[in-house]
Amino acid sequence: MKKLLFLITLVALTSCNVLKEFDTTGFTIQGNTVSYNNVPMAELEGLEFAYDNRKLVKELTFKVLETADNNKINNLIAFLHEKHPEYEIEVEIPFEHIEKYKN
Repeated sequence: MKKLLFLITLVALTSCNVLKEFDTTGFTIQGNTVSYNNVPMAELEGLEFAYDNRKLVKELTFKVLETADNNKINNLIAFLHEKHPEYEIEVEIPFEHIEKYKN
């Protein structure tokens, strides 16, 4: 039983560290705008509250700007999670820019 509990704890701890592999250097927040190396990358679009899986959930939704570096989306999410760990983070890519992000 102790081994099972240890394995469950280990899996839970390692699954929480998924975003640690992404470098958040160069990201800053000013007002509702997130920038990467002083270039605006995303803007806060909304705050959502939901009841999901028997829990109340808070979510910040950011809209990616046209100037954004598509290779930094995961880094952006990691940065926002560092700044707002109590929120789920959602990043929206406008449909007109979706081709830029298909990889």
